[in-house]
Order: sequence, then C-alpha cells, then structure tokens
Amino acid sequence: MPGIAWALLGFLILLGILGAAGAVFAWRMAVREPEREPRIEVLAGIGGGLITGIAIGVSALFLDKQIEESQKYATWRANVEIVEAMPGFTPGNRDIEGINFSGKLMHNADFRGVKVQNGQFQDAYLERSHFEGADLQGANLMGANLYEASLVGTNLDGADLRSANLTLAVVNGDKTSFKGAKVDAHTCWPKGVDKEMLDTVIVMNDGPDGFEGGEEAPDCTLWEGGERTR
Repeated sequence: MPGIAWALLGFLILLGILGAAGAVFAWRMAVREPEREPRIEVLAGIGGGLITGIAIGVSALFLDKQIEESQKYATWRANVEIVEAMPGFTPGNRDIEGINFSGKLMHNADFRGVKVQNGQFQDAYLERSHFEGADLQGANLMGANLYEASLVGTNLDGADLRSANLTLAVVNGDKTSFKGAKVDAHTCWPKGVDKEMLDTVIVMNDGPDGFEGGEEAPDCTLWEGGERTR
C-alpha cells in the first residue's frame, strides 16, 4: 500500500508539472500572440485544472495518511489501557495524557522526558523504571513500587507518594523536586536522600517515633526491598 501511495503521489506531481507548464505556455502565447485567444483560454483552463487536481490529490493523500496514523494511535492507546503487564513499556513520542496505569506491571519502563501531569500510577509496579526529566507533577503514585527507579531531574511536585516504595531509587539531582508531595510513614525512601529536598514534602499523618517526612521512615514495614509485605 505505501508503494502505491508513493506512485500516485509521483503521478500527481507529474500532472502538476504539466499543468504549470501549460499555464506558463498559455501566458507566453497571450503576450506574444493576443489574436489567438481561444487556444490560449483552452491551454490556461487545462493548466489550471491540472494544478487544482494536483492540489486536491495531494491534500487527499495527506488526509488519508493522517487518518491512518490516528487509527494506529487509537488502537495502541486502547491496548495500553486494557493490558495488565507491560514490562519495558515506552511511549516514544505518543501522547499518554489521561491513560490510567494504576495496578499495571511495568518494570523497566521508559518514561524519560515524558509529560504525565496528574498521571494515574496507583499501585503500579515500576521497578527499575526510568523517569529522568519526566514531569509527574500531581501524579497519583500512592502505593506504587519505584524500587531502584531513576527519578533524577523528575518533577514530583504535588505527587501522592503515600505508601510508595522508593527503596534504592535514585532521587538526588539538581532538578529533582518533591515540593508539596504527599507522603506518610509508609513511604519508603532510599538511604542518602537529600534531606533539604524532603523538607518540602507534606506529611499526611505522624509516623512511628514522630516521623515528620524530612528523613527516612524509621519503620518502613510496608515494603521489604522490592516486595510489598502486606
């Protein structure tokens, strides 16, 4: 099918060239031989018709291509929304706004540089996934497993990280931000996390031993390594 489309496009371009040539020839005749008006009008009409035809044909080809791409994207999006396990998932240049990833198995996913503000990732398994430079502002990551995930340069402002597992995640970076993120005593942080970064989070409830958020939870019993205990 693509070969046929290219052949048709080539034919239309040829018609366009012929039409343009006819129009130019008619114009030159009009300048040099004004007494031959009927022939000039015919040539001009043929040239104009061919040029109009090529414009319509090319527009139809591009419209058909856009419809085809739109149908492919709709099919891809529908499959993503219904499938439960997507190891190594990567959206590429596709728009993923509004897709609900909650509860999906997506270890080793690649969300680098992706914009998923207010994205839904509740209870999603995102072990060893890449979020470098991603915009997760306001995302729902409640109960998400981010074990060994890379969150360098990730915008997590306002995200819900209650009960989330960030054990061994890489979070320290100049542009990594947790400003206004919701956390609780069950949020498991990696060792060595930047304390100043965590001073900006919002603790939804007091944890054991007076945990206030800007420190590693002293009793992270909800997760053990990359596994949820209960």
